[in-house]
Amino acid sequence: MAEFSSKFNVQSLMLAVFVFILASCDEPPIPKPVGYFQIEIPQKNEYVHFSGSCPFEFDMSAQAIITLSDSVTRPCFYNLEYPQWKATIHFTYLPVQNDLKNLIDEEHRRKEKHLQLAASISDSIYIFPTKHVSATVFNINGTKTATPLQFFITDSTKHFFRGSLYFYHTPNNDSIQPIIKYIKADVRRLISSFKWK
Repeated sequence: MAEFSSKFNVQSLMLAVFVFILASCDEPPIPKPVGYFQIEIPQKNEYVHFSGSCPFEFDMSAQAIITLSDSVTRPCFYNLEYPQWKATIHFTYLPVQNDLKNLIDEEHRRKEKHLQLAASISDSIYIFPTKHVSATVFNINGTKTATPLQFFITDSTKHFFRGSLYFYHTPNNDSIQPIIKYIKADVRRLISSFKWK
């Protein structure tokens, strides 16, 4: 009888533990969604004028830092860095040497490389005839594109200037959309203030 009683107590205890575990789990656990860091964007874009030793000048964001990419072999290649967002616009300047069509075609080929991951690509054209400045901006939309923005500026005779925006982290352009919007406004200001020397 004592053996039956101890078996019954063990079984009762196991049943009670099982019932307790089931009762404590009202719903199955739900995984939390992936969170993103809060992005601090300045309320107002402030600009400073940049004029180096190369044949161009423009307004740039006061939030950014401009550095030479390679001062020896490429003296007019610059990086416009936004260190707080791990973003850089790479600038390339090339003198036109009867190859303007090739330079423009190359920009369109660069744009087309992003077609596989882009949801859409739209072109914007800016022309400032009195300054001999014409620009084309490629807005590359999509959550996984390597660059959301590319552009080039030319006077159609002597000068060609291009830029590409890159982020130095895994691309997820949905989460960094406020930064992209801010930098696109900076690029519009750069283009509208751009002058050849």
